[in-house]
Amino acid sequence: MPRIALIGTPQTGKTTLWCALTGADYQTALQQAGQAGGKARVGISKIEDARLSRLSAHFRPKKHTPAVAEFADSTAIQLTSEGREKNGVILANLRNETDGLCLVVPAWKPENPSVLRTEAEIKAEIEAIATEFVFADLAIAETRIEKLKVQVTKPTPTRERDQKELDVLKVLHAAFSEGKPAAGVALKGEDAKLVKGFRFLSEKPLVVALNLPETAVGKAPSVGGYSVVPICAKLELELLGMEAEERAAFMGDYGLTELATPALVQACFRSLGLQYFFTAGEDECRAWIIRKGDDAVEAASKIHSDLARGFVAAEVVSFADWEAAAGDMKVVKARARLRQEGKGYIVADGDIVNIKSGV
Repeated sequence: MPRIALIGTPQTGKTTLWCALTGADYQTALQQAGQAGGKARVGISKIEDARLSRLSAHFRPKKHTPAVAEFADSTAIQLTSEGREKNGVILANLRNETDGLCLVVPAWKPENPSVLRTEAEIKAEIEAIATEFVFADLAIAETRIEKLKVQVTKPTPTRERDQKELDVLKVLHAAFSEGKPAAGVALKGEDAKLVKGFRFLSEKPLVVALNLPETAVGKAPSVGGYSVVPICAKLELELLGMEAEERAAFMGDYGLTELATPALVQACFRSLGLQYFFTAGEDECRAWIIRKGDDAVEAASKIHSDLARGFVAAEVVSFADWEAAAGDMKVVKARARLRQEGKGYIVADGDIVNIKSGV
């Protein structure tokens, strides 16, 4: 299950957003704040997908099972000279325990919440956090480089591999020293594998949740160069606590046609290079998470290891073709849209898959 950490400086609305995403109780979350010693609180968020909802509306299954992701409410990152001393444990936890990052940035000025920040001010906060990550990665690289410099002088069985790792780390160190993130260094193949275990923070995918005041809903300032999802965390939490009819009325007052949390969850999910395929029928309609580029056998293994072990073929129809046929499989077959795919088939986002197995 992918884990995305909500990060940010103090008083950004991060915990409010975490409660909206996971359904956690806000008052309880506030009472527990700061009690985990730098460890993040973790909750589950459903990744709602309109395609899965349409499949369930058609099949009326006993179970409707969307994909899920973990969201962690990380301790606030400090940017003051005194506060930075506390960041070590926080950044180490982010490095080791998360797959992606969602930076919560307030759209309002700290000194006057009724006034929106400019694009330059918002970018400055994003870049300040990004710089913290680069410096943290620089320290990790420096420590390892010094150790490897000693190791490669000794006739050990790992000497050749150590030298290769040292060479790659020197490239990364040069980038970090110039303030450049690991994500901007083009490492491929064996080089990338050699340093994968470091889980550099500046390599993790980053999505920005631009937290709006209620007065600015629908009026988010433009922020170029980043994956940004505007959201009013306070309003979103309130809306999610309402009954459907009351929620619709409130959303209408704000000119909203849909909640913002699903869009944020999807943006975080996509940033990790993940996608879904679906299984559908009267028993269950379900979304399964795979990585882009995964083949049919890997998809089968997500359902059950036996299906992968005895894989024979995958019956596949794209969601678009299924929907174009109004869910009528006779029409799908008549249009030759139901395909028999082998082990090497690369599963596409939204494929509806039925695995045939000899086990």
